[in-house]
Amino acid sequence: MTETNDRAQRRANLRRGLAARSIAFIGGSGVEHAIQYCHELGYTGRLHAVNPKRSSIAGVSCVPSVFDLPEPPECSFIAVTPEIAIDAVADLAAIGAPSAVMYTAGFAEVGDQDLQRRLREAAGPSLALVGPNCIGTVNYFDAVPVAIGNHGVERPAKGVAVIAQSGTITINLVGSDRSLPIGYLLSIGNQAVLGMADYVDVVLDDPRVTGLVLYVEGLNDAQAFAEAAAKAHARGVPIIVLKAGVSEMGRKIALSHTGSMTGASELYDAFFERLGVVRAESFTELLEVAKLLTMGPMPKGNRLSIETCSGTDAGYCADLAERYGVALPQPSPAVQDALRKVIPPIATPANPLDVTMMQWNDRAGQATSLITLLQEPTDAAALIINYPTNSEGSTYDPAIEAMIHVRAATDLPCYVITNLPEGAPRRVRDTMAKHGVVTLQGFEDAFAAFGRAARFAARRSALDAQGGVESRLVLAPNGGGEAKGADEWASKAWLRTAGVALPEGRRVTDAEDAARTAEALGYPVVLKGCGARLLHKTEAGAVALNLGDSGAVRAAAAAMAAVPGLEGFIVERMVKGAVAELIVGARRDPLFGMTITLGAGGVLTELLRDVQTLILPLREADVREALHRLRSWPLLDGFRGRPKGDVDAVVAAVMAIAKALERDARRIAELDVNPLMVLPHGQGVVAVDALLVSA
Repeated sequence: MTETNDRAQRRANLRRGLAARSIAFIGGSGVEHAIQYCHELGYTGRLHAVNPKRSSIAGVSCVPSVFDLPEPPECSFIAVTPEIAIDAVADLAAIGAPSAVMYTAGFAEVGDQDLQRRLREAAGPSLALVGPNCIGTVNYFDAVPVAIGNHGVERPAKGVAVIAQSGTITINLVGSDRSLPIGYLLSIGNQAVLGMADYVDVVLDDPRVTGLVLYVEGLNDAQAFAEAAAKAHARGVPIIVLKAGVSEMGRKIALSHTGSMTGASELYDAFFERLGVVRAESFTELLEVAKLLTMGPMPKGNRLSIETCSGTDAGYCADLAERYGVALPQPSPAVQDALRKVIPPIATPANPLDVTMMQWNDRAGQATSLITLLQEPTDAAALIINYPTNSEGSTYDPAIEAMIHVRAATDLPCYVITNLPEGAPRRVRDTMAKHGVVTLQGFEDAFAAFGRAARFAARRSALDAQGGVESRLVLAPNGGGEAKGADEWASKAWLRTAGVALPEGRRVTDAEDAARTAEALGYPVVLKGCGARLLHKTEAGAVALNLGDSGAVRAAAAAMAAVPGLEGFIVERMVKGAVAELIVGARRDPLFGMTITLGAGGVLTELLRDVQTLILPLREADVREALHRLRSWPLLDGFRGRPKGDVDAVVAAVMAIAKALERDARRIAELDVNPLMVLPHGQGVVAVDALLVSA
């Protein structure tokens, strides 16, 4: 409870700091630009400076120490050496200052964890410390900059909050020529005291914030972030993330197939998908998605109706639409007839609609053509145009005016999409924004952004239908012991208690016992080697399928006798008639807790790598959606006339496993059920192999 109270107090103090009416600058020449920026942005609060060797800095009188300040500053900017910075933080905490920004570097980012620990201790339970190793924070809404350098002076009435684990990235995003209104710029550095979730939670309390743009290298508290994301969803504020620092080298070595296939990137993808967070793939896409989701009405689906004056543009639009999951609804015969009456005679009534150069410079004609195309049900309208930055307008302006006319005539989201990022001057973008038209800069990023926005809208609707975001994670401490795999028989015993169907069978000790058991079960049977160290039996030659008599069973047992790690045998009735084989894997992650992986199973599991990862706890809808996303979904859906699989039974089995994992999260490190045999609809599923790893 104390930790919860401390976090609440730090967040309250961060709110005060972001709107600080008094700022102290602690340092020398390093704070001069920060003070100057206060004047340039129009800060109207009180400024103080702390330096024992100078009488003033940038026109602000200095006092020798924090204790000599006339008041506890609501925020402080610290730019001194690490050791002095720690003392300054301790002094600020001692006088009751609520917040501070630490520009000083040289802590955990250079490997000095002890120095960062001391800094955290100096801050105490309530001081909201931003950083260290950050450029600072800027509240553009209220003109409150506590940051090094000048990051612009535009003050929007509403806009996004940019929160980044990088100073360079924040500078690049706010300095981009993309016409994205930014209300907060928060460079958060090492997160010694405050984490990403704290910043997200605090800026969400500002009704002027239309969206969150995050640059994430790594989260340190997934549970807190999940709770903040649930708050964003409830308030209708989209979160768009660019996640960096993920590579093949980041994968964890594990005993099971699941552990080797599921790395950091997949886990972050699953986490963000669960929370309804949009993950962008590039900096430019990050900006374009943010514009699309925050600057106008959100598209309700992926249908886009497009007008252009170029056949080349129309063809490339079709290519990009297919690449990024954008639908181009084609006009019905009735709409085609209506279009023929308003488009040039050489134009084709299709979507994208190329009105040709015959309609260039015809504002009324272009507007009428696109409005007529919108008679076909769609989710958004777009004009493709590249407006040269060195052009005075002339023939380009009628097209822009036509799009403004279209926006006034429809409730649909309206976009101007430029072929190149620099294909629209600032004055043109500003004019369109005033009339509710969003400029998307660059063909590829525009279509990628629209596709992601459409998926975000669908995901948001799905989450609303389920009652909102599930923010709880199944976290459990690692026992600290060495990972230890159970043999198949013991692993299946755990599955049986979970309620998962297993083949009829027995564990036996020798070939004769195996033969007797096979006779009792009835043929055909499967014979498998069993042992705690025998983890992947197929590769070891410890699996024999479709054995039809006792002689075949004895021969198979004799062949397996020399397999390393063999401690006995399992004889099971052969499962036949499966329409698909799946893997259901689980892994306990130190950040995200218990996770489940679903995918194509059997001997081709790692070759195909057709998997979807989910974070516990699960909802049935999560499992169904994951199954539909598999490339192998057609096998479950009756591929080429084959019987459909028992999908309901798959979902029930996965949910049963998930509930059992919640119950035993403290002792289970990994689980592989591979394969889970999926029988035809109504006949269920059977788990024919399993590996349970405890730690």
